[in-house]
Amino acid sequence: MTSAPIHTGASIYTGASIYPEFIPATDAHPTHDTFEVIEAGGARGRGLRSKARFAAGSRVARISGVLVSASGLDTIQISPTLHLHDRWFCRYLLHGCEPNLLLDLATLDALARCDIAPGDYLGIDYAATEDRLAHQFACACGAGTCLGWIHGRKETPNAEGRAYLARRAGG
Repeated sequence: MTSAPIHTGASIYTGASIYPEFIPATDAHPTHDTFEVIEAGGARGRGLRSKARFAAGSRVARISGVLVSASGLDTIQISPTLHLHDRWFCRYLLHGCEPNLLLDLATLDALARCDIAPGDYLGIDYAATEDRLAHQFACACGAGTCLGWIHGRKETPNAEGRAYLARRAGG
């Protein structure tokens, strides 16, 4: 069995971009050759899975989208008042309390926090990218350091989250 080459941030993008034609193309945009949207199972819904190997610290993709002023399920906060609406790539990044991706919002690069193998789902820490989440939720990431309830970095758990965490703490 041949192992996929490890990518170190150099351009590897040869297939059709995940982004629609109205998003100006770059050679670093994610492609269908490198990523696939697949059912992640259970409460996690659909997720983005790598079809390539990426070395820790390398650029996995350059994200793109449409600038909007309000947060939503398909947005990433890039400043206190601006959000990037990206329903083609970022929309499918799963939450993880120990994620394998870090978003550099100054360059719009998705960077590998650790080695990523073909078949790995891609995830970010939603609480690290958003002041306030459009929708708080119970975490299903399974990490040893799982927070249990995910909310934005400038908010506390809502009533549903407080009740969930109390039930969880009670056994």
